[in-house]
Order: sequence, then structure tokens, then C-alpha cells
Amino acid sequence: MLCSQATRNARRIYVSDLPPSANQKTVTTFFSHVMAAIGGNAAGPGDAVVSVYINHEKKFAFVEMRSVEEASNAMSLDGIIFEGVHVRVKRPSDYNPSLAAPLGPSQPNPNLNLTVVGLGLEHPFRILVSGLPYYFTEA
Repeated sequence: MLCSQATRNARRIYVSDLPPSANQKTVTTFFSHVMAAIGGNAAGPGDAVVSVYINHEKKFAFVEMRSVEEASNAMSLDGIIFEGVHVRVKRPSDYNPSLAAPLGPSQPNPNLNLTVVGLGLEHPFRILVSGLPYYFTEA
């Protein structure tokens, strides 16, 4: 496990669309428990989350994981429900895949048990509509 400044960018995840009730403790506890539940704790037992920075005004957080592999496993949590809200889990904008490649895997482990947290269940009638103009609203 490399918890150094050199691996920090590769160990961070960006979580957006947080509910107003989110705080450092609830985000830390939630992601640590979920990572354990799906089998995503690559660095052994214990909390996967090292630290959390939340911007309440813009409803996002940077979550620092213990290892690069755990951060990659967390990418599979995109769309998970946290406190009743679907949150987005992505790489931070300063993530550089070329620099991160020698530090650990860049993709989640395909053997994660995402069904225990309600993810990974693809519906046969599900479609993705993307690239819509920003001015479109729900009708």
C-alpha cells in the first residue's frame, strides 16, 4: 500500500451530486462500508477511505482511498444511492492515466459483487441518451 503524495492523484475519486446532508463522516463511513461489502478493499481489512474533502456549495467531494486499486474499484460505484440520492463517481479532472498506469490498475476488478449495493443489474430495456443540449429539461 503506497499512501504517499506520489500516488495521491491516482488514489482520489470525485463524487458529485451529493445530498445537502452529506458530511465528512457520512461520506467516509458510506464509502468504507460499501467498498468492504462489494469486496473492493484491495489493501486489506479496515477503512478504504483515508480522507474526504467536501465542497458543500457545489455538492461534490474528493475522496482519497488507501490504494490505487481501491480507487479504481470505487469507479464501479458510479450511480450508487447515497442518502437517497444517486451520486456520480468519477476520476478527478487532474487524473493522468499515463502517470497512474505503473501505480496500479486503472479499471475496477471485474469480480466485485456490485449486486449487494444495487448496482451491476442491467435492465434489458434500459437505454442511454446522452449529448443533449443543456437547456433541455424533463417534460
